[in-house]
Amino acid sequence: MKKKILFVSVFFILSNILLLAQNANDVVGLWYSEKDSEGLIPVVEIYEENGKYYGYFFDYKGGYSGPEKKDAKNPNPEMRNLPLKGLVYLMGLSFEDKEWKGGKIYNPYDGKTYNGRMSLSDDGKTLTVRGSLDKSGIFGKSMKWTRVPDSEKAKYKPLKKSELRRFN
Repeated sequence: MKKKILFVSVFFILSNILLLAQNANDVVGLWYSEKDSEGLIPVVEIYEENGKYYGYFFDYKGGYSGPEKKDAKNPNPEMRNLPLKGLVYLMGLSFEDKEWKGGKIYNPYDGKTYNGRMSLSDDGKTLTVRGSLDKSGIFGKSMKWTRVPDSEKAKYKPLKKSELRRFN
């Protein structure tokens, strides 16, 4: 009887640990970023490509009917008149130790590129996105993104991968 109780206890503990474990693709999908300087909330799609994770902006929560926003702060003057829509600005993050890291994050609001890191809350609904000057993530800024609820996903049409523009 003691062996059965021990076996059931160990099984229960291990199954709970496995349920709490995050998978690399748990971050894939649609996210609401934080409000920008104009009070708009960008919609971002994060996707996996060859074991690395990328993200791009393609819409605003609730839509937007103003002039197309440009990559005006891009360090390359030739790129400053290109649209932000479809710009891949989360680049090459790898999943390791419950984090996505080792890639870069381009901030179109200041035209700078930072070391990137992301971590997902245990419930999978909040993503902490951090850009930092140093690889360890000490000197930087974090943003909290929220997963687009299933009930709202139909409102958005992500772009085709052929429509995306890689940062350069």
